[in-house]
Parts: sequence; C-alpha cells; structure tokens
Amino acid sequence: MTNVNNETLDKISGGDYSYVSGPIISAVVAVIKLIRDAGYDLGSGFRRMADGEVCPLK
Repeated sequence: MTNVNNETLDKISGGDYSYVSGPIISAVVAVIKLIRDAGYDLGSGFRRMADGEVCPLK
C-alpha cells in the first residue's frame, strides 16, 4: 500500500466545475416546457376568439 503525505493530500482537488448537473438540466427543461405550454394555451385562445367559438361567461 502506498502512503500519501499531507502535502500531496492538500494538492488533490475533487470534482470538475465545467459540467452541468442534473438539477440544472431539469430546471432548464421545466422552463422550456412551461413556455411551450403557455404558447399552446395562448394560441388556442386566440384561435377560438378568431373562430368565434368562445364560451359565454354566466
């Protein structure tokens, strides 16, 4: 077994900061889905108003 001295242990760094983590990817995907769904809802509303198929409020 090889022994590592304290000086060498101080120089060891773990991890890499140049990667994109899973939660960040999930958050970006959630935002994209939110924007897409809002666009679908707005487009559907505009289409229904243009076609005159808006339900009356009672």
